[in-house]
Parts: sequence; structure tokens; C-alpha cells
Amino acid sequence: MQDMPGQSELIAEETHAGRVWALLILPAIVGPVISVVYIPTLPAKLAMLLVVVVGGGALAMVLSGFQYRFLRHGVEVRTLGYRLRAIPRQAILSYSVEPWAFIRGYGIRGIGGSRAYVWCNRVVHIHTTTGEVYLGHADPERIVRNLDQVMGIVSRG
Repeated sequence: MQDMPGQSELIAEETHAGRVWALLILPAIVGPVISVVYIPTLPAKLAMLLVVVVGGGALAMVLSGFQYRFLRHGVEVRTLGYRLRAIPRQAILSYSVEPWAFIRGYGIRGIGGSRAYVWCNRVVHIHTTTGEVYLGHADPERIVRNLDQVMGIVSRG
């Protein structure tokens, strides 16, 4: 993964969070905690610990969302302060808005050269020289406008 230029190269920054998903994750964490209060056995405590660690991480990720940084030389995808992906401008072949089916899943998805960062049902599908990237967002047209700026496209006719 190549390093991307710093803050002075920033064109725009967008966040794509899945706060609604927190309503599903939170009960999955609270349930085991309540059960340990009533049945404080070692296996129950170990199960609760596992659920709290995994569920807490998922909850933090859902609430903070994916941050997309559009830079003069490419795009970065981050979450929880960690860079997940850098896409250099020269690697971007094309991009378009597409629907995202529920069956494809949410969160960080993909194998091989395909990755998706999605908490919703609309994405920007970016074709790159190394594979495909899907960026979810409530306003995917705004992501396209930001990508246009990265690519140096003044306007779409």
C-alpha cells in the first residue's frame, strides 16, 4: 500500500456510518451481560467477554463509520483511525453509482481484488487497475463529484 500525500492535498472528506446497525449490535452485547448477572458461571463469563470484545469492536466501527479522504493524488479509506486502503489516482479507471443488494452484506466485504466498505444500499463502484472498490454513502453522487475533483474532471455534461 502506497503512502498518500498529507492534509495539504485534501480535496474533501466524507464519512459513511451505519448508526442504524448499532440498534442490532447493542442488544447482542447487552443480552450476554444480563445473563451473566443472573447466571455467573465461568463459561458464561468467558462467552460474555468474547461477545463484548467482538461486539464492542463492531459497535465502534459502525458508529465511527468509514472515512473517505479525497486527495489530489488519490483516495484513502479509513476507519477507527486506521487506513484500510489507498487508491492512487492513476489506478482509477472508472466509477459509477450502483445499487447494493442486502444479500451481499455490510461492513468490510470482499475477497481478492474486490473490496466493499458499505453500510447502506447504494454505492460508488470504482474500477481500478488492481480490482474493484465499492464505497457506500447516503449521497453517492457527492462521492462521484469528489472523485471527479480527484481525477481533474471539471464537470459531467
